[in-house]
Amino acid sequence: MTSEMERTGGADRSTRSGVALQLVELCRSWGSVHALDGLSLDIAAGELVAFLGPSGCGKTTALRIIAGLDEADSGEVLVEGEDISRVRASRRGMGMVHQAYSLFPNMTARDNVAFGLLMRKVGKVERRRRANDLLDLVGLGQYASRYPSQMSGGQQQRVALARALAIEPRVLLLDEPLSALDAKVRGELRDEIRRIQLEVGTTTVFVTHDQEEAFAMADRVAVMHLGRLEQVAPPTEIYQRPRTAFVAEFVGLTNRLPGVAQAGMVDVLDSQVPLLDGSAEAGDVTVLVRPESIQVTPSPDGNATVAAMSFRGAICLLRIRLAAGNVVLVQVPSAESAELALGASVRATMRAVPVLAVAASLGQDERSRVDGQVPGPQE
Repeated sequence: MTSEMERTGGADRSTRSGVALQLVELCRSWGSVHALDGLSLDIAAGELVAFLGPSGCGKTTALRIIAGLDEADSGEVLVEGEDISRVRASRRGMGMVHQAYSLFPNMTARDNVAFGLLMRKVGKVERRRRANDLLDLVGLGQYASRYPSQMSGGQQQRVALARALAIEPRVLLLDEPLSALDAKVRGELRDEIRRIQLEVGTTTVFVTHDQEEAFAMADRVAVMHLGRLEQVAPPTEIYQRPRTAFVAEFVGLTNRLPGVAQAGMVDVLDSQVPLLDGSAEAGDVTVLVRPESIQVTPSPDGNATVAAMSFRGAICLLRIRLAAGNVVLVQVPSAESAELALGASVRATMRAVPVLAVAASLGQDERSRVDGQVPGPQE
């Protein structure tokens, strides 16, 4: 597993300048709808935490409460141990970047960045110096005199980021700031935001429904559903060691396979593999299996046939039909797919990786928690 120093480009967290942020039992409801249901989370100084989840899970509500744009029904928001729950938004020292760029169209990039400093009565010379420094930081020093209409969407969002950083915020809040951009620009700006956040060291909360963004940027990912935290962990742990069926099925692609659990192990696909913590411990179970956790080899007396193949560059996605009739998604290196063909008989077995298993018959409440939220074998 990648070390923390490797993940953060060698940055030492002890040198970061951010502040600690705590959310304590936050609740927010509108009638019978519980947007937040006892949300608690400790965020370390200088850490970037991504709130990830489907629409309506409560992630944006949490961000707005941190910013002071909404008020919790109960609970506390603490910065460095100080409760700011009743402090006005303008006095919280938060910097926020929205999905919409929200730049002043009649102001240059430099003036947009300096606006927050103007409101804080910072002198003209210092405003200009700090605005220029921040435009250099986001790679737009040469565009300081341009107006928003003269810049691309990605450039405008960089200006918005610089403006949020100009006031030296205690916490930086990012509300799906990349969702309006095309894929190439989104990827580039995602990496830039992470670079800048590590360089500046500001504690950051990032809201997104995009798993790739969350995994690429965050120190930890907080997966939310129905106003609650399902799991908070580094990206690799969220993906490889999900603690609940919702996390396993919401993050990435997941197959559901029948198995039998006993003594910390499960029999599935003619293989025996270890169970993750939180799994059903005995009897018939449904095993949640990643496509890359299945290996296939050509075999005339195999237990499956290749139903479809999709070349994806370095990898190939296969849909195999098991003898029982169910279709399973498998990911293999493209070099290995050369031995396979449509209709070929293959033997599908499990790689030796731990898996999560749930009771074979989920209750109605648990079933509703995962239905409609997962891509499934059909993608």
